[in-house]
Amino acid sequence: MATATEPRPLADLEQDALARVEEEFARRARGVKPWTPTEYVERIERVHAHYEQRRQWLRLHDQEVAA
Repeated sequence: MATATEPRPLADLEQDALARVEEEFARRARGVKPWTPTEYVERIERVHAHYEQRRQWLRLHDQEVAA
């Protein structure tokens, strides 16, 4: 389990972000202007894209440190 000094794994952070999208989708479903299925899928794709970019950055950064 991660502590305050130990960062959480990206996979956990990504799952938390996906859960927030799910919560927002549910909240909006009860409101006046719910998300369309396309908007929901776009939000999910944006979360995955964000974390994939982060993983790529970390891989590049690790290579620079090792060099």
